[in-house]
Amino acid sequence: MIKHIIDTTKSIMEGTLPYQTFTKDLSVSESFSDVEKHAIRTLVNALLNRYFRYYYSLTKNEETTLTTEEVLALALFSFNSEKNVMKMTYEELLSALPANSQVKLEEKYPENAFPIRIPQGLHLENLALSYATRFSAPYFLIDQLIVDIGKKNILKFLSQRPFEACGLVNQKLITPADFFAKYKAFAPGEKEGHFVYNGKEFLKKTKPYAENEIILTTQSMLDIAELIGDTAPTNLLFVQYQDTSLVLLLAFLYPEITIHFTAEEPKSRFILQHLVRKFDLKNLSYVNSIVQTYDIVVASLGSSNINGNIRHRDFYFRLPEDLNSITLKAKEQLLSVKDYVKEEGNLIFITQTALRAETHYQALSFIRDHGEFNLEKEKQYFHFNPFHETVYYAFFKKGLNDK
Repeated sequence: MIKHIIDTTKSIMEGTLPYQTFTKDLSVSESFSDVEKHAIRTLVNALLNRYFRYYYSLTKNEETTLTTEEVLALALFSFNSEKNVMKMTYEELLSALPANSQVKLEEKYPENAFPIRIPQGLHLENLALSYATRFSAPYFLIDQLIVDIGKKNILKFLSQRPFEACGLVNQKLITPADFFAKYKAFAPGEKEGHFVYNGKEFLKKTKPYAENEIILTTQSMLDIAELIGDTAPTNLLFVQYQDTSLVLLLAFLYPEITIHFTAEEPKSRFILQHLVRKFDLKNLSYVNSIVQTYDIVVASLGSSNINGNIRHRDFYFRLPEDLNSITLKAKEQLLSVKDYVKEEGNLIFITQTALRAETHYQALSFIRDHGEFNLEKEKQYFHFNPFHETVYYAFFKKGLNDK
């Protein structure tokens, strides 16, 4: 079972075994008992969540002869020695490894070297490496984040998780006054029809959510929706390369705007059709092809998703070695929509990341290469601020530089 745990984790890390496939196959497997399945799931999750912590604790990010399998083996024994998830002796761990690994680990990491601890003084030696170890994230990413968002924000960024706690009352079904009188866990927000949630129950399990009486979002998205609404467009094109709640907000808040929506993912069409029916949105429709120009074009660009929301245990292992490839793909996405903006119209892109190569520098590159656009406004939000998420927008005006 030890070898199975190590091999499975390595396959997930390398991308040859999708995490969802692992969990599905394990649940129906007849090779392990329920107790063993629980142990396997717990330990694989622990290794994925803590791999970089153990790797940097062992190597301090210096050149090493340790293989991935050997790091996983050391991490497995260390974690299990603390949590006692399954019965495992040091001899059993070694016997699950190749002979050369057995000799290497037994000499350098005897049984009394466990559990593995983060080296003392690491925070003073190398701040980025310290945080990469503590939060088990790739060093190059933490190092870049410190440059992009600053030392004063890095701890908040890594330690806090975004959560949904605000949104809109669906006034097609219930008035704000009746809503707040009916549901005491919800309080009025700063503006009419907005709410903040103070209850203990998971928001998506509450009665108002189940009965479509609320729309969940963040203050960041509400701010962006208001910025777009203030331009008073008659029509709008929304091109979605990455999922976002923004199109729903725009359709709900501004029924006077005709909104055309298109997306790369085929499933997005069916999701949109569901939302249209669910919230009775008369002004929102899907278009297969774009045959006109618009007062404003909104593009949600693909991103690295470095936004504090780690949705998958294999998230960091999915990142490409060269993050610039994500930036270049998003650049292509932005270029593909610019010609659908009317003269003196507006273009806005949003991207759910904190990396400046994908945000501020992307915007600067765009106006440098396309002089017909002027950067009017930009803003970076962070999830560690109440009711917000990590998202950036750049707002452009077309035609100003020609005058």
